[in-house]
Amino acid sequence: EGRRTLVAPGNVIVGPAAVTGPLQWGSLDDVVMGGASSSAVVPIASQLEWSGTVTTANNGGFAGGRTRPISPPLDLSGATGLRLKLKGGDGMRFKFLLRDDEDWNGVGWCASFDTSKAGTDVKIPFASLVPTQYARTLPLEGRRSFDAASVTTLQLTLSKFEYDGGLNPAFKTGPFSLRIESIAAY
Repeated sequence: EGRRTLVAPGNVIVGPAAVTGPLQWGSLDDVVMGGASSSAVVPIASQLEWSGTVTTANNGGFAGGRTRPISPPLDLSGATGLRLKLKGGDGMRFKFLLRDDEDWNGVGWCASFDTSKAGTDVKIPFASLVPTQYARTLPLEGRRSFDAASVTTLQLTLSKFEYDGGLNPAFKTGPFSLRIESIAAY
């Protein structure tokens, strides 16, 4: 096995005193398939502001913020999950995804969460992550489990779809903004 960046429980990945240094983020919006949504992830001090406009025009309906491949990968094997402290989101439901290999379009280990106007503090246990690909769940049978020792990507998504063609019950088109105050191992 190659090098890994060890992230112990309590260590911050995004936010003040991040043990990883700043991660490089970019947008991944529905324009990749002809849609018209747009977003940007902008560093503000030690936090991130992800904002944009999501629309269903041109069969679109999703916006995403995603890290560039993390190298060396994060080793979160000593942690139970990740804790996200967020502001904004206007009560909408978002998805948080982790990837544990180098396949850019491969399996995304996903959890959905709802935001609150007062702020959102969500714990995402690794044991609750659902393997997905393009908003479709993948069967667990015969599949390896999530490898917390090799996290290569973090991603946030706002989508009109929840999973397997079902609609996100808290989705709305228009502008959105989500401040990522911190992401830490627990």
